[in-house]
Amino acid sequence: MITLLVCLFVTSINQSVVSIAGPSIVAALGGFEYYAWIFSAFSLTSAICVPIVGKLNDIYGAKKVILYSLIIFTFSTLLCGLSNSMFFFIFSRAIQGIGFAGVMGTIWILIASLWEPKERGKWLGITSAGFTTSGVIGPIIGGVINDILNWRWIFHLNIPISIFAIIFLIKIFPKQDLLEKKKFDYYGALVFSIFASTFLFAISSLNNSSSAISISFFLLIFASLISLGIFIYYEKNNPEGLVDLSLFKYKFFTGGMLGSLFIVISWTVWSVFLPLTLIGVNGYSASKASLALIALSIGSAIGANFFGNLIGKPRMYLPVSITGFSVVGISMVVSGYTNLEINFNYMLLLALFVGFGSTGAFSAYTVPIQNNLPEERLAIITTSLQFSRVFGISLGSSLLGVILLLNMNTYDYESPRKEIYDPDNIASVEKIKEIKNSYLESNLTKSQFNEDLKISRNNLKNGLRIVYYSASITSIFGIIISLYIFRKINPHQLEVEDSKQNE
Repeated sequence: MITLLVCLFVTSINQSVVSIAGPSIVAALGGFEYYAWIFSAFSLTSAICVPIVGKLNDIYGAKKVILYSLIIFTFSTLLCGLSNSMFFFIFSRAIQGIGFAGVMGTIWILIASLWEPKERGKWLGITSAGFTTSGVIGPIIGGVINDILNWRWIFHLNIPISIFAIIFLIKIFPKQDLLEKKKFDYYGALVFSIFASTFLFAISSLNNSSSAISISFFLLIFASLISLGIFIYYEKNNPEGLVDLSLFKYKFFTGGMLGSLFIVISWTVWSVFLPLTLIGVNGYSASKASLALIALSIGSAIGANFFGNLIGKPRMYLPVSITGFSVVGISMVVSGYTNLEINFNYMLLLALFVGFGSTGAFSAYTVPIQNNLPEERLAIITTSLQFSRVFGISLGSSLLGVILLLNMNTYDYESPRKEIYDPDNIASVEKIKEIKNSYLESNLTKSQFNEDLKISRNNLKNGLRIVYYSASITSIFGIIISLYIFRKINPHQLEVEDSKQNE
């Protein structure tokens, strides 16, 4: 179990570290319009690989899958640190997502297979504690390294730990017997990859209003719909396909997939766009901004403990889910309504509430969904819910990134004024200092620089404000779905619950 926890820590800490370093990466490599793709590319490949990992474990065994996945993750981490262009960095993040999915997917499978049902809760709790620890430590490490060294060292310093985990796996992890031969659905994986990629590229193309982009949008949407149709047709006729489409006849499965999707879109605002808000709009250092992500993780830990004790009761499914979505939605609206001009301590409090509420929604769309669907299909149900959440991060990052760009103005000034209006630069203290010196060398006044910097930050703030408002809509959808699937609970479940309480 120690080996698995090391692997979990190495891969999960990377996410919170990259979140806090995102603005600095954009400032160094350029390409603010691709900011969301730092996270979308990673989540897209992870989502595609989620259903694949389960199949690969059945065919090749857990040791091979987690070992090769960790090697892929380590190699791609090296590539991220060496990147000299935004395109290559996003490409490296996409590869990293493949390794991440392999490691995390295998860990969840092993927890289910290595321990008896009565023991799983304990080990699941230990695993969740590992997540929380990485969520708290990651932002601190990322912020300090980013401020003292630079963002590249965030990736470089992760490599020795990853190599240690690889050696640990090779020497300690037990070998497995030859497994039963099964077929892998390569064709289904390929077609679904085409669908997901073209769909997200179509969304991203909306950030430009030119006619050429409009044409590309319709072409990409057409390609995604065709590939989705082919995927559905093929999976219906494939007994060993990636997805069991027959599960969609159950309202708990359909609602669970949609609810899981909406939960993480809201979460994306705070894990992806909150650091950009604090660093790019308010001018805080990465170290200070990391405190908000720590508050988010602490809120999640509190929520996990609070809602975890309630969600085992069927009559609490609806109250827990509505409470979770409502807390998150209200926090989003408050952020947008105040125009993001919130005292830093209040922003930490909002992050705490979002972490708390998100965990409630996550809880309602995990155990209750599993308990109301066929027990013999638990593995595919769990994998499908996980896929929906990971894909939701990719979809949310892309969609909210487009909303941000569409609600920002463009300015056309001569150098050096054009540099301060470039959103690539305003999230970097070093870049701002360089531009300020350029102003003074060009006989522009310090007051002119301060005024331009204020306008540029307000431009970013106005775009982000709409992002927060837009994300709050997903909470409304989440509440509607919760009412649909949880409003009428099986009376037998309530009788069982009441009998247990009377014992």
